Amino acid sequence: MWPIYTVFLGLSLLLILPQDVIGTCKMEAGPNAPLVLTQFGSKLLLSDSFGTYEREYGETIDFYCGSGFSYNRDGYADTFKETVKVTVYCNSNSLFYDQWMSNRISNVQCLKGSWQMFESKTSMQNCEGDMTLVLGHEFDEKGSIKSAALCYDILSSRMKYIGYTTFPTKNRVITKTQVGQLNDIGLDINVTYQKYLVKTVSQGEIDAYMAKERQLAQLFAGETFQIGSLVQDEAVARQLHGYEDMVSTIWMRALRAGNWKHWIQAMRDATESNHFDVRLGVSGYLELPMAIGRPCNVSRSLKIEMADGSSIPIPAHIWAHVHALEKTGGVQDEFVIIGHNSPFLSNSDFCPSMCDQVSWLRSSLFGSLREFPAYGLVQCCRVEDVASKLDNFPGAFASVNATRNTAEVQLLDLFTRTIDTTTVPNPEYDDPYYPENVIRH
Repeated sequence: MWPIYTVFLGLSLLLILPQDVIGTCKMEAGPNAPLVLTQFGSKLLLSDSFGTYEREYGETIDFYCGSGFSYNRDGYADTFKETVKVTVYCNSNSLFYDQWMSNRISNVQCLKGSWQMFESKTSMQNCEGDMTLVLGHEFDEKGSIKSAALCYDILSSRMKYIGYTTFPTKNRVITKTQVGQLNDIGLDINVTYQKYLVKTVSQGEIDAYMAKERQLAQLFAGETFQIGSLVQDEAVARQLHGYEDMVSTIWMRALRAGNWKHWIQAMRDATESNHFDVRLGVSGYLELPMAIGRPCNVSRSLKIEMADGSSIPIPAHIWAHVHALEKTGGVQDEFVIIGHNSPFLSNSDFCPSMCDQVSWLRSSLFGSLREFPAYGLVQCCRVEDVASKLDNFPGAFASVNATRNTAEVQLLDLFTRTIDTTTVPNPEYDDPYYPENVIRH
């Protein structure tokens, strides 16, 4: 009798143990990963997660792409261009399927950017004569979210400045209002991004021009100047994927990889307990010193000459306008970071620098290296000292962000940081066969 009982117990364990494994679905996120929306009680969480999506049997994932999707359906590549949402369901065989359970889905990616582009009828500050373009998403009656806004001059095909509000890197809560400068900007007119309307330059074209110009080749080593996004905060830059050409500029490599990166990291560290409105732009033209430029003490502006006869200038300054949403009453509540985009400077009197008066900069790596030209010369300036010196500077921040107080912001962050949308189930899941507005091709 004992041997029969042992066999029965063994078979029971064999039948039970696999159930802990069967039904767990995993999908690798591609390089152009979609946004993920998750319901948790009364809250809707949005993430731009990358890595691995994981769900248990019966759970779903809502993917969002502003540019449409590409994914594998039953092992074959497929494209849904007009669709902004795709829902996948975890089946008991550990594979993801569409909501009708008719097709196996894998390798879900956005065709271009994960965020949609809109034009706002409400202009950004001092952008009334130009277009205010917004990257965001609307979620019907549930609310909306805005990642960044651009003041864009469509006639000259160039951005005047871009604005965003720092946020936790993990998840964001969908609400009717939004903390920061983007709250009053609308998602009014859907915009189809047309890359040919954007004037930009490639790294190859920069290198070729520098090599061709004998004097410049003697002055600058390889890749002294690089093309790159004006937005160097990685959390925000990921959300601009697909629109990088609109926000690109020509950087001095040492500045971009040095002190500009250092101050961005200091702000990211401070974002753990604070929020900041940030505006970014460029100003002026980089000029060769007169002794180098041309005879007769005539200076020369550095511009990358293009094959079509046009040219793209190298800016003299990169500027960042920083505005703290949690006030301290000191000068660090609002100031301007000036990056000197020049290899010829060892010091500058552009403004009386006050970096040591910003607590979260003072004790950072940036605070130790900001005056070393090898890492790019950077200054911190009061708004009134530089407002008239910078191109396209919109001026001091107006009275914004009054819809939420500091306590509400901190409570929202506390909730957001404790939840991971790659692992939380959807409690509203009911039936995998619910209808969905998806345009099939």
